[in-house]
Order: sequence, then C-alpha cells, then structure tokens
Amino acid sequence: MPGRDDTNPPAAYTLEASIVKEIERSFAAADRDYISAKLANTGLPMGAVAPPPRVHAAILWLARGNRAKFDEVLAGACADWRDTLVAAGLASQNWKLVLDRRGIECEHWPAGPAQKRGHA
Repeated sequence: MPGRDDTNPPAAYTLEASIVKEIERSFAAADRDYISAKLANTGLPMGAVAPPPRVHAAILWLARGNRAKFDEVLAGACADWRDTLVAAGLASQNWKLVLDRRGIECEHWPAGPAQKRGHA
C-alpha cells in the first residue's frame, strides 16, 4: 500500500515497566530488543479477561532467558494463554502475590487487556 510502512507496525501493547525490567533481568542484551518487540507486537487472544502483562510475565518466566524457548512459549500463549498462566503458576487468584514474590510490581496493571495503540 503506498505511503504505508509495514516494516514497523504499531505495537499491540505498551509493555509495563516491570515487564521491561524482567526482560532486562532474564535475557541477554543481544536478545532484549527482539523479546520486547515480539511481546509488544503480538496480540494475545484473551478478550477482556486477563491483563496482558500477567501473560507476558508468564511467557518470560517459562522461557528462562532462552530466545528459542521464548518463541515456543509465545506461540503457545497465542494458541491458549490460559495454559501459559497455569504452567507459570499464575492462574490462581493469588497471581499478584506470586508476581510480588518473584520481584515483579503489578499493583498498577490494568484489570483487563491494555488499550491498543491508535484505537479509541
């Protein structure tokens, strides 16, 4: 399409500062931009039920700093994000406590999916 730049599409999500910190803590410097871009630009099929940062944290923990594993876990989350939460121990009602114990601040996260950029 003329005038359209598809090489840098708008992000689906704005990453929470605590998720960015987790990326910095978990991944090698060479992988951080890739991981951040993939999380920000990959829409998750969750409707209005879970905050995306919760799923993002689960993906990061399950990947354990491994880029190939990250791609695998992200693909799984796109198929069924609930399984990703269960595997990471974030599916129960105490998920905020679990995040806190793992050093991720989540008190101010949105209750549901973040507003996508460029949409009202």
